[in-house]
Amino acid sequence: MRMKQAVCYVGVWLTATTAAVTLAWLGVRDVIRGAVFEQPDAVPLVRPVPLPPTESPLPPPTSNAPAPPPSDTVDSPTSETEPDPPSSTPSSTPPSEEAGEVRTYDVKGGKVVLSLRPDGADLVSAVPRSGYTVQTWDQVAGWLRVEFTAGQHGSSVIATWHDHPTQVETQEY
Repeated sequence: MRMKQAVCYVGVWLTATTAAVTLAWLGVRDVIRGAVFEQPDAVPLVRPVPLPPTESPLPPPTSNAPAPPPSDTVDSPTSETEPDPPSSTPSSTPPSEEAGEVRTYDVKGGKVVLSLRPDGADLVSAVPRSGYTVQTWDQVAGWLRVEFTAGQHGSSVIATWHDHPTQVETQEY
């Protein structure tokens, strides 16, 4: 009789425990899946390149008074008005030295686009190929690195400019 009673208690305990675990799993499974399978943040495709301020091609207005209507009379030679000097604004602005030369580096892990200047480099975009992840180190003490990894394979694009003009090298490992 005791054995029958012990088996009954174990059966009730097992049923209650199974029901509790099932109910708890149904409550937290979406939260766990969202945390585990969350996609990494995307690397920005384009980063704004700072441009120097440009001058306005039109001079600012000097007064709010309307211009006098044209007259049919000719001014006498005693008039001391002189015409304004012609404006010397350029018709087009030369390209900025800050923007640099844009180059694309295609490695096994993806594509990297850099804006290169003699004294530095800016990351424009880093797009990994399918199955690869990307990690960037941006302008830390005179260098910039973009690394694509997939399992044991990796690809790196490294730009350096500390104490020398900007140099870019690629590595596969």
